[in-house]
Amino acid sequence: MTRRYEDFDEFCDPDNPITITYDDALDAMQRIRKYMPETPYVASHKQGDFCMNLFYKLETLQRTGSFKERGALNSLEMLSLDKRKIGIVVASLGNQAIGLCYYGKILSIPVTVVMPISVAINKLQQCHNLGAKIVVQGGNLTESQRLARAIAREKGLTYINGRDHPNILSGYGTVALEILDQIPNVDAILAPVGSGGLVAAVAAVVKYVKPDCLVYGVQSEKVPTFFKSLEMGERTNLPWQSSAADSIAMPSVGINAFHTAKPLLDKMLLVNEDWITRSVLHLVELERLVVEGAAACTLAAILGNLVPELKTKNVVCILSGGNMDAVLMSRCLDRGLAAEGRLIKFKVYIKDSSKEFERLLRLLASGGYNVKRQFQDRVWVENEIYRVEVKLVCEARHLEHALELKRIMEREYGPTSAVFETEPFNEKYVCPCYVRKCCN
Repeated sequence: MTRRYEDFDEFCDPDNPITITYDDALDAMQRIRKYMPETPYVASHKQGDFCMNLFYKLETLQRTGSFKERGALNSLEMLSLDKRKIGIVVASLGNQAIGLCYYGKILSIPVTVVMPISVAINKLQQCHNLGAKIVVQGGNLTESQRLARAIAREKGLTYINGRDHPNILSGYGTVALEILDQIPNVDAILAPVGSGGLVAAVAAVVKYVKPDCLVYGVQSEKVPTFFKSLEMGERTNLPWQSSAADSIAMPSVGINAFHTAKPLLDKMLLVNEDWITRSVLHLVELERLVVEGAAACTLAAILGNLVPELKTKNVVCILSGGNMDAVLMSRCLDRGLAAEGRLIKFKVYIKDSSKEFERLLRLLASGGYNVKRQFQDRVWVENEIYRVEVKLVCEARHLEHALELKRIMEREYGPTSAVFETEPFNEKYVCPCYVRKCCN
C-alpha cells in the first residue's frame, strides 16, 4: 500500500513499530515525579457485593482530571530546548490536549491544538483557558491529526501523536508502576481501551514485574476497534460512532500500542452502552466518584458479570478520567437509571376529566412512584374523542418496583391502554444477582 507523505509519522511508523518497555516507564517516572505526585487508590464500598477485593486507581484526581497528563508531561520534558521554544501541535478529543496545555504553560512551551468539530465544548474551553491556540477542524480525530501534521510541517512545530507517541505511552506506564507499589498483591488490572496506549503501557510494565498478574482491556461495543484488531491479528479501522465512552470511541488503533499490547494482553472485553451508564451511576451514587464514561468501562465489565474468574481476587479498576460535561453526565445518569428499571416511561389512555387524572396520580402516589415528567396529548388520540393520552416518566426504587407498576397500570387500565416503552423489561437488562440482590 502506498503511504501518503502527509500521513507519515516517524514515531508511529507501521513498518517500524516501537515497543514500550518497563525501563521506558521507569525513566518516565523519574521525569514526571518532580511535578506530579502519585494518585491514590481506594477500596470499593461494595466489595462484598462484587465478591472480590476491588480497588479504584483514581486518575480522576490528576490536576487535569485524566491519566493523559502523565504522557503529556513526559513527552514535553523530552523535547530539546530549541523545540521547546518553537512549540508543539497535537490533535486531540480533549484529555490529551488538556494535559499538554497544562504542562506546556508550566514549562513555557507554546501549544497548538487541533480538535474535530464533535469535540466537547468544556474540553475545548479548558484548552483555551490554558493559553493554547485552538483549531477546530476535521470530522473526526483522524482528519484532525492529518491537519495537525500539516501545521507542523508548515510552521516548524513538533507534532506529537497524543495517542501513540512512544514518549506518551511511556508516561502512561507510570500508572502501572504506582499500582504495583501501592497494591503489591494485585491479581488483575482492568484498563479502558481506545487506541490502546494505556493498556499497552500497563501490560508492558506489569508483565515485566509480575507476569502472573492479569491485564484486561475494556472497550465499548459501539466502536470495538482494538477488540476487532486483536481478533483479526492486525490493526483495523472502524467507522466512528457516538458513545457514552466518547474519549475511547476510536476509529483506529495505535501502531506502537497494538504492537506492544498484542503479545501481552490477557483478555479484551466489550461492554454495551447501558452497562457503561449503569457503571457511571454506580460510581456516583455508591462510591461517590465522578468519572467519565470511558473510565466507567472497567467497572462495567464487573457489573455485567463478564469476569467471574476474578471473584475473590485482588482487582484494580483504573478510573482513567473524570472530564465529563454536565449534559452528558445527566444523560448517562438518566440512562443508567432507566437500564436499572428505576426510570420507567409509559403512556396510558384515560378519560379527559379531573377525577380520572386524580385517580391516576393517586395510583402512582400510593405505590410510592415519583412522577419526573409528563405530557398530555388530546389531539392524536384514536377512537374516543374524550380520551387523553398521558405520557409519563416515573421513578421507581428498583426493577421489581418498576415491574409492579406495570402490573398495576395494566390491571387498572388494561394492557392496550397502558403501554410501557422502557427497555428494562427486556431480559438483557435484568442485573446479575451476585451484583445486585434484586432478583429473588
